[in-house]
Amino acid sequence: MKVRIDDIVVKHRIRGEIGDISDLMESISKYGLLNPVSITESKELLAGYRRLEACRALGMDEIECRIIPVQSDIDRLLVEADENLTRKDLTVTEIGRFESQKRYLQARGFEKVRLWIIRVFRMLVEWIRKHIAGRQD
Repeated sequence: MKVRIDDIVVKHRIRGEIGDISDLMESISKYGLLNPVSITESKELLAGYRRLEACRALGMDEIECRIIPVQSDIDRLLVEADENLTRKDLTVTEIGRFESQKRYLQARGFEKVRLWIIRVFRMLVEWIRKHIAGRQD
């Protein structure tokens, strides 16, 4: 459900600093808001302060919101904390996989062929490690 940004009430937050939101603003500009912010039925912000501020900085009037029914202050606190504590950042290996895939998808001409050969070689090595080397144990 869309809610006017100015109607969302922001009270005391666990997060003190929103940090640099320029990458988030760029992402929202390119792809839209991928994950809505969470608010109470009375439009108090529960989770998504950085997303809210990025949308505000972009000059948006409305933001997509998810209504979360909460019964108490402890529920409010737990929802805010839960979003940040239960998520899992990408590992170094996963970031490397992302960078490799991005480089391949952006490549053109011979560079794309070269990267394709490297990818096939890595897959072959991984298959050998898993199926052949694994049998020798």
